[in-house]
Amino acid sequence: MVMALIATTSFAQSATQLAKQQAELNAIHMKMLNAKPTKNAKKQAKELKKEGWTVPAGEKSIEQQITESQLYGAELMTDENGNTTKRFILETAVQTAGTYNAGYAAARANAQAELAAMLKTQIVSAMQGKLDNSQNSSVSAVTIDKFNQRSRAIVDETLSNSLPVLAVYRRLQNNNFEVQVRIAFDKKELTARLKRNMQKELESEGDNLGSLVDEVVKDKF
Repeated sequence: MVMALIATTSFAQSATQLAKQQAELNAIHMKMLNAKPTKNAKKQAKELKKEGWTVPAGEKSIEQQITESQLYGAELMTDENGNTTKRFILETAVQTAGTYNAGYAAARANAQAELAAMLKTQIVSAMQGKLDNSQNSSVSAVTIDKFNQRSRAIVDETLSNSLPVLAVYRRLQNNNFEVQVRIAFDKKELTARLKRNMQKELESEGDNLGSLVDEVVKDKF
């Protein structure tokens, strides 16, 4: 009963933290929406347009999207140790398809898959490092095996809330659409979601991996 109460409290605290982070994100998003295109963004947009890139009718201009992308990339936060670090992880992918919608979906999925692969690799590397360097490590070979078996469920669920910050396309000579998509992930939210999913999927082995998750997200991304 006590163990169940502790687990419930832990998840409740995580939910509270996520709610606070969502409020912070809403404020950041509003700031981005009200931002005027920068001089640098206008210059980049001009170059993209010369290369044939454009946006679907009714979408934000290339200048505005580049500006928002730059602002997300420059957004800073303070970690638990008082150090300043970038708040968002940005990932870009390009995909060619017969329609814009198909190209957009594939490019967004590829950007997410690229980050997922990097995240899985870094987590396993960090686990293996702790296992190799300490006889009293909270990580065991069983923990690593279980993570490898369930990594798709853990990481893909963690990254299911990507934020698109740039989406442009151009028509090729064969009439296909080449689509470029950039997505952003909030480090705070990603870290909290990853901890919860590790605890959920790895059960008891995931209870002591919070610091490892912090280290991976902070140091590798």
